[in-house]
Amino acid sequence: MARNRPASLEAALGGALPQEPTAETATIVQHPANPVSAPAKAKNYEQVVAYVPTACKKRLRMMCIEHDRDLNSFIREGIDLMLAKYGQPSLKEFEAKS
Repeated sequence: MARNRPASLEAALGGALPQEPTAETATIVQHPANPVSAPAKAKNYEQVVAYVPTACKKRLRMMCIEHDRDLNSFIREGIDLMLAKYGQPSLKEFEAKS
């Protein structure tokens, strides 16, 4: 026995027929300028996991939106600051050696 399902939520709730979307109601979604992707030479890179408090993660996500940057760029900036503090080569120097 086949069940007849409504074509849309509107039809299920109000009994109305589904309407075709119009240009005025369509939403355009734009991708960020800096898409999150692995570097071109992925074989020379390793993933590192860091655990941070939930509030910190939320703040980082907000910063990504506010500054139109991806999370990886903020993390790499922080790693560069830490490497400089302890007198180590920068990430760019490590990349040049690879």
